[in-house]
Order: sequence, then structure tokens, then C-alpha cells
Amino acid sequence: MNALRPHLLSAVLVATVSLQAADWPRWLGPNGDNRAPAAGKLPGDVSKWTVAWKADVGRGYAAIAVAGTRAYTLGHDGQGKETVVCLDAGSGAVVWRHSYPAELLPKMHGGGPNATPTIHGDRVLTVSKDGQVFCLGADKGNVVWQAKLTDLGLPLPQWGFGSSPVVDGSRVLLAAGRVVALDLATGKSLWQSAEQHPGYATAVPFRRGDRAFVAALDGKGLSVLTAEEGKEVVRRPFKAMFDVTASTPYVLEDGRKLFVSGNTSAELLEFDGTALNPVWASTEVKTALNNAVLADGAIYAVDGRQGTAARFVSVRLADGKVNWAHAGFGYGTVIGVGSELLALTEGGELVAVKASPESYQELGRQQVLGKTCWTTPVFAGDRIFVRNDRGEAVCLKAP
Repeated sequence: MNALRPHLLSAVLVATVSLQAADWPRWLGPNGDNRAPAAGKLPGDVSKWTVAWKADVGRGYAAIAVAGTRAYTLGHDGQGKETVVCLDAGSGAVVWRHSYPAELLPKMHGGGPNATPTIHGDRVLTVSKDGQVFCLGADKGNVVWQAKLTDLGLPLPQWGFGSSPVVDGSRVLLAAGRVVALDLATGKSLWQSAEQHPGYATAVPFRRGDRAFVAALDGKGLSVLTAEEGKEVVRRPFKAMFDVTASTPYVLEDGRKLFVSGNTSAELLEFDGTALNPVWASTEVKTALNNAVLADGAIYAVDGRQGTAARFVSVRLADGKVNWAHAGFGYGTVIGVGSELLALTEGGELVAVKASPESYQELGRQQVLGKTCWTTPVFAGDRIFVRNDRGEAVCLKAP
């Protein structure tokens, strides 16, 4: 990507498969920009990719995080137990499980955990649907520490907790209206921001010049906080239908601009260190349950319009004007892989598309899952990892 690339802080063997491409160790990938580096085998014609393995990981929407030879995700058994599961990334065999009582919370959807695991060194950080936070050993799944967001004063959001853990130096950031910073080593609460309406987007630490900030999108607006104390620097209202803000903000141009999107509109904002000022606002891109891909002056997103109006859309980053739109994706998801886009439709079709602002150029598609698929695909170790809300996980390999 060019200078508009999001600026966010932050050869091993699997069975007989060489993992040459980078890991995908957290929500939105290794650099927090929803993109995999261009190393390894790009998806291309995904109709020719074959299934390496399948696994049952339990009900829910947590994406699969991959680090080295391991893949991690969460799922619920539908009875009263949630599980963090660690799989061998090459074979799909279970390495370890960590289970605990947890609520399913199936309100207007299948229920189960929303947040994606974060692998940081030898630790795995997870958040359950009902707000239980675990820091586990990545090797064996032993509990290093645990906390509960409701015990820290965060009310349970209407559709459960959805923010994935973010490591910012020695802190772990979690968001659900207010942002909570926990000590990475102990889980002790370090600070909390002012209470806001619960939301589902993940917090984003960033720098502008020599100052450190956190961007947090909640159910009613966007707050920029100081990273050391969680004090609000500036706030901008942002409306979303049913107060569902699930898309993580992007920080651009070394903290000078922020891009936010929800289920009714998107905005590009300028940030001067003290104020947020609009560059443009548009209703042409609405990332209801997913994040966009920003590449070379364009935004690519599955626009979450209901029914047949759902579409894959590209808009210009400079002014929000539409480049092209293609129907038929539902509440799907998309990531970037090198010069390509890898989308998963709500109905379970994996689709590869060229990242071109000129036109929609499909490179191939394959039905890989049954619906409902609201969870982003992952590209790591030259493999593609996908799942649906019923807990069917599939790993695909290149031909």
C-alpha cells in the first residue's frame, strides 16, 4: 500500500507443509490492517483449492488466529459451555482445549463468542460472549490469569461482548462502550475510560507524532483517548442502526486521519491531535459485521445491505465516491492478500477478487461452508481458514 496505508501499532513445519506466509495472530491480521503480506501462494482461482482438514470448533463467530504451527479459536457447545480450542494448523488435530461455563446469548442470531483470540508471544488472550477474559499459555492452554468485564463495571452489551483483545505495550485493551486497560502480566485493571453506550468494535492504539492515543468506536460515537490514562481527548457522534458498531476504526497517515464505518454510513476524519474534522461521509459503504480493506487509494468492503441489495463495493478513499459495486454477498466479510481480495459470502462461498479500483474482477469462487458465515476468512501459512456460526471450520490448501 502507499502512504495511505493504515499505521497501527503493534520457516516452520506444520506436519509436512511449509508455512512460508506470515502468521495471522489476531483480529485484522499481523499488522492490524486486515491484510496478509504478499508472500507465499496467493489465493488466485480459489475454485481449485482443496480441503486440507475440517474441524468442529463450537458455535460462534470468533475468527481463527494462526501463529506458527497452531490455530486458535472459540466456540460454544450450545448447552452452557464455551471452549478455547487450539488446533494443529497442518492437520486440524486438537492440541488442547480450555472450557468454562458461559452464556450462549442467542439473541436474533445463533449465539456464541464474537471476539477473536490474540496470540502474543507465549500467551493467548480471549474474551467470552459474556465477558470472561482469559490469558492462557499458548503451548498447553494453562490459565495465567483471568478477569471478567462485568466485574469491572462494563454492562453486558445487547448482543454480548465483541471486542477482541489488543496488546499495546504492557497493556491489554478491551472495549465495550468504555475501554478497559489490563496489565498484560497480571490482568490487573490499570485504567478505564468514561462510560459510553456499549459497542462491539475493537480498540485501536496509535501514535500521532510523539503522542500515544487509543481510538474506540462505541454504540453512539468515536472517542480518541490518551493511551496512558484513557482520558478522552475528543469525541464525535456516529450513528448506527440498533447501535451496532462492529467495525474496527482504521488509523491512516501516521495518525492524521481515521476511517470509521458502520451499518448505516462511513466517514473519513482528520485528527490534528485535539479535534476530529470530517473529510467526507457516505452511505455507499456500510460494513455491518465486518471490516473493509484499504489499498492504494481505494476502500473495498462487503456492504451490508439487507437481502438482494447486499454487495461488494469499492469506493475512493479520497472522497468516498463509488468505483464499482457487485451484488450477491450478503453480510459477508473480506480480507486483503497481497494484490488480491479474499471474501467469504454470508452463504459460505469463498471468492477471490483482484484489488482493482477500475472494475470488479473475479478470480474464482468455491462453496466451502453452509450458512451463516459472518466470520472473516484468514490467510496464513499459504492456507485459508474459514468457519461458520455452527462451528464448522475448514482449512484449504493451494493446488
